[in-house]
Amino acid sequence: MTKDHAIIGFRQDRIGARLICLLNVMRLSRKFGVPGRYLWLSEPEGPYPELADPRDFLAPDFVAAHIDIVARPPGRTGLRNLPAVAPGMNSAGFARSLAEGRRYECDAMSEIIRFMDETEADAAEGLRAAAAELALSPRLTRALARARRILAQAGGGQPAAIHVRRGDILDGDPWSYSSWASKYVPDEFFRAFVARAEGPVIAFSDTPAAVEHLRQGDPRLVPVHELLKAGALSAAERDLLELLLMAGCAEVGAPSHSAFSRAAAMIGHCRIVALPAALQAGPRLAAYDALLDRVIARPDSFFAPGDLAQSVSYAARHAASCGRGGELVDALAGRRDLLERFPFLYRELALAAWSARRRQKARRLAQQGLDAPLMRNRDKPQCRQVLLVTGEQGPELEADFLGMLFTGRAAEGPIMPALAHRLIRGGGPAARALCYAPDLLPSHAQPDPENGKGRLLPLWTLRIDWSEFVRDPGPQRELLLWPDLWRKIAPGAEKLQQIEAALARGESPGLDERDAAWLGFCASVLRLHGRLNRAFALLHWLDAARPAQMLTHKRLADACFAAGNRKAGDRWLGSALALAPDQPMLRLSAALRAAEAQDGARAEAHLQAARAAWPGLGLTETLGRALRRQMPAGAPACAAEPGATPG
Repeated sequence: MTKDHAIIGFRQDRIGARLICLLNVMRLSRKFGVPGRYLWLSEPEGPYPELADPRDFLAPDFVAAHIDIVARPPGRTGLRNLPAVAPGMNSAGFARSLAEGRRYECDAMSEIIRFMDETEADAAEGLRAAAAELALSPRLTRALARARRILAQAGGGQPAAIHVRRGDILDGDPWSYSSWASKYVPDEFFRAFVARAEGPVIAFSDTPAAVEHLRQGDPRLVPVHELLKAGALSAAERDLLELLLMAGCAEVGAPSHSAFSRAAAMIGHCRIVALPAALQAGPRLAAYDALLDRVIARPDSFFAPGDLAQSVSYAARHAASCGRGGELVDALAGRRDLLERFPFLYRELALAAWSARRRQKARRLAQQGLDAPLMRNRDKPQCRQVLLVTGEQGPELEADFLGMLFTGRAAEGPIMPALAHRLIRGGGPAARALCYAPDLLPSHAQPDPENGKGRLLPLWTLRIDWSEFVRDPGPQRELLLWPDLWRKIAPGAEKLQQIEAALARGESPGLDERDAAWLGFCASVLRLHGRLNRAFALLHWLDAARPAQMLTHKRLADACFAAGNRKAGDRWLGSALALAPDQPMLRLSAALRAAEAQDGARAEAHLQAARAAWPGLGLTETLGRALRRQMPAGAPACAAEPGATPG
C-alpha cells in the first residue's frame, strides 16, 4: 500500500494527533504535486475503539479522497522520516528527492512540517487551507452549528480555554506506568492560567470529574459539557466537536505537546499558552512552590493516585532546583505501593536524592527502579545514569558516557550534561574520541541550576560532528531544531561573518587556533542545517590554512555525504583515517558509511579496528548490531577475519 504514494501519514493515537498528521500530508502532497495518503488505523478492540472508522465523523467523500483505513500499522522500511529531514532541506531539494523516487513517511503529531526556506506563516496558512477542506458527517455538522449557537449565547466575546489532559495517563495500562510531562499539567498551573483571565475559561477534558476537582467552586471555570448538549454523539464525535470549538477560542492553556490543542490552533487561530513554561515568572514559581508543598504535605489531596504520580515529575525538578530534593525523597520513598504502581517515580526520587548529594539513597532508588517489573524502557536511562555517576569512576565511566550519548534517549535528563562538562574539561578518553576543541568550552558551558557551583555542557555541542550516529527520528529532529541554527553559531557568528565576507572577496584571511576551532564548528552546524555551499567554502579554506587536520577532513567527508557525493565522501574519510588510524569514533563513522553502501565486510573491518582502538567501548557493539540489522537480505555478511583491516 505504501509503495503507491510518495508521502504517507500514520499515527496510532488519538484524534488530535491523527488530524495534525493528516493535514500535514494533505498540505505537502498538494504543494509538491505528488500522491499522498493518510493511513487510518482501525482497531475496534484496541485502545481507541471510537476511532475505528473515520466515516463515523468525517464525510465519506472526504475519507475516500485522503484516507485509507488499515487494520495494522504499515511497513515503513525504506521510507525517510519527514519531520526529521525537513528542517535540514529546502523545498527544491525535497522536490528533487521526490523526483528521484524517494518516499517519505510523516508521523507529525503536534507540529507543522516546514522546510528551511518556508516561513512559519506560509506553512501555517497552507495547513489551514487543508483544514478548510475537512468535511464533517451530516450529523456532526448539525451538532457543531448547535454548539456554536450555545457558545454565542454565553456572551463575553471570544473565550479562553484550558485543555485538562488526564484519561489513560492516570490509570490506563501501560500509559500510566510512565511519566508524560509534555502531555500532563498539574492543577496549580491551570489555576495560575485561569487567574490571569478576565472572563470565563472553558475547560476541555477527557476526564470531566478531574475538571470538577480542579474547579473547586471557581465560577470562572466552565466545563464544556455544561455548555453543550451532545446527546447521543459518540466519543469520537464529541472529541472532534470539542476540537473545532476550541479552535474558536482566543487562547488555550495546555500541555506543551497536547496534540488536541495544537490541532485546534492549526485549524483555527487560537493561541497556545504552553503550561507551565509560558506563565509569567512570578505566578509560575508560586505554582511550583504550591505544588511541591502539596505533594510533600498533602499527597491525598490529588484527584487520583495517578494525578499525584504525574505531579511528582514536576515537583521533583523544582525540589532539585530549590534544594528540597531530600524533603521529597523522605516524603515518598517509603510508599512502595505507589512506586511499584507508577514505577517512573523511582527515577524521579533517585534524581532528587542525587541532587541532594545522598548518593547511596540515589543508588538504591535507581536500582529499585530498574528492578521494578512495570518499569518502561523509556524511564530506565536516568536510573542507569544515577548508577553510572555514583559508582566507580574511571575508563568505564567514559566509555559508558559515549554509549549513552549516541543511544536513543539514553542521555536525557540533568545528569549527562553535568557529566559531559566534567569529562570534556578533564580531557580524558571521551574528550579525545569526540575531538571537542577545549577553546569552545567556555562559550558552550552553562550554569547548573541544580548545583550553583557546577557547569553543564549541552549535549548537542558534542553530537554536531558525529550527527551520523544520531539515528532515531526524534533525536535527529531535536538536534536540528533545539537550538536553532542561529543560536548554535551565535558565539562565533561575528568572526564567521568576517571570514565569509573575506572569502567572498577572494581574500585568504589569517587564522589563529581559537578561530580555527570556532569556524570548524560553525562549518559543521552549517552542514547539519543544509547550508552546504557555505560549509564547503569554510572547510576548504580551513584545510588550506591548516592542512592535514583529521577533523577538517572528516567534516569535509560529512559535507560530501550530505550532498549525495559518496565517492568524494569516501575519499575525504579515507584521508581522515590515514591521519588518525586509531581514532575509535572515526572508525565507527567509517563502519556506518560502509554499511550505508551495503559493504558489510568493510563495515565489520572498521568495527574490528574500533574494538582494537578502545576495547571497552560498548558503543562499538551497539552500532555493530544496528548495522547488521540494516543490511538487506542477500548483501555480503557483516563479518571479517580477525585482524582484517579496511582497504
